[in-house]
Amino acid sequence: MQSKSILRLAGIALLSGFMLMTSCSKKDSTSPGGGGDTTKPGGIETGAPETYTKKVLVEEFTGTWCGWCPRMPVLLEKLHKKYPNLIVTAFHGSDTFDIGKDIRSTIEDKLGVQGYPTSKLERVTDLDWYDKNNNINYGQADSVVNSFIKKKAVLGLGIISTVNGSTLNITVKVGMGQALNIAKAKIMVYILESDLKGPKQTNYYSDPRVIDDYKNDPDLGPLTKLPHDITGYTYNHVIRKVLTDARGDEIPATHKIKGAVYSKDYSIDISKYKAANCQIIALVYGQDDEGKLVENYNSQVVAAGQTQKFD
Repeated sequence: MQSKSILRLAGIALLSGFMLMTSCSKKDSTSPGGGGDTTKPGGIETGAPETYTKKVLVEEFTGTWCGWCPRMPVLLEKLHKKYPNLIVTAFHGSDTFDIGKDIRSTIEDKLGVQGYPTSKLERVTDLDWYDKNNNINYGQADSVVNSFIKKKAVLGLGIISTVNGSTLNITVKVGMGQALNIAKAKIMVYILESDLKGPKQTNYYSDPRVIDDYKNDPDLGPLTKLPHDITGYTYNHVIRKVLTDARGDEIPATHKIKGAVYSKDYSIDISKYKAANCQIIALVYGQDDEGKLVENYNSQVVAAGQTQKFD
């Protein structure tokens, strides 16, 4: 079984034989709900609820060319089935679904992504099948997700969206259940699309040189029965557009007080997407004075054209 370091080698020229096969190439609208009367002293909307459901975010980094990447959707879908409040997203790099190197690289640098596949949980923790001994261990992945799900949410998000022709209009509202004592709070908004088909997905798990390592595994075993180049592979949760700055849009300090509601509007042309398969993801994270990512406070998801109230 390959080690995690092999799985995540970045920027290494392809070698011959097994090394070639085992390396990836790098490694103000209607409020969506409130907890009381809404007033706007000093222009600041108030009345945000105090408690919210914690949603946990996964940002996967993958590619159609990455032969080890098919394992990650297997893990994430299994975890999402157990934890419905786990929100799954996927950035593609250097393939037909890439949103653009500049934007993607900025996000990768912020999250510390060094190779593919990588999945970042809550922007701060790696999530994979493998434990510290490089053994497949679903239990440890489950435990990490569970620990974040149990955290108290200090803020919540609501999303209002409407589709007008080929335009998707979005209002994101952030409700401060508690004051945010952080240098900067940033909001990010993604558009996701599911049920996408690529030309092919590379799959290393069917190679005779590693097949015995996986064929009896209940989760990864099915990958060994698929060809090296999978045609008709379905990609879900694919990030198609980042509507904010790649480093996030900053929430003003005046709106980081308890009970405040911060609102921001976005609009996007979705003529190239299938609206019925699209979702909107919004998240709020904090960073310190030096720009270091500290914590993802909460996230929210809604189908395009729908509204999700604070919850």
